[in-house]
Amino acid sequence: MPFDDIDEFEKEFSEGKLKIRIVELENGLLILLSDSEKYRMGHSAAAIPPSHTRPQPTSTGLFSTGPDSVLVRTLAERVADITKQMVMIVAGVQDLNPNTMIELMQLLKNHFVQ
Repeated sequence: MPFDDIDEFEKEFSEGKLKIRIVELENGLLILLSDSEKYRMGHSAAAIPPSHTRPQPTSTGLFSTGPDSVLVRTLAERVADITKQMVMIVAGVQDLNPNTMIELMQLLKNHFVQ
């Protein structure tokens, strides 16, 4: 049963197939990323877009620490900046690294800027 506020698609990236589910909420976006057949909990971050009092997006990591947390926070901030909406990303992706995050950012940017 399709829902108007849920967009789901798959894309190929360097690590294989990536499942993407974007849920449009009343006050933002929930983005689930998975490199397996099912979505799962993973590194998570929430971000708010820039405003007149804050020139840069602001984010916080959830359920994650260290370098992977920074990568997912950066991804959430970029999407918040592009969409001008609050964003929460749950990235159930193995082997996160800067190159993978650049690929993920490009996939999401292409989706939102079409």
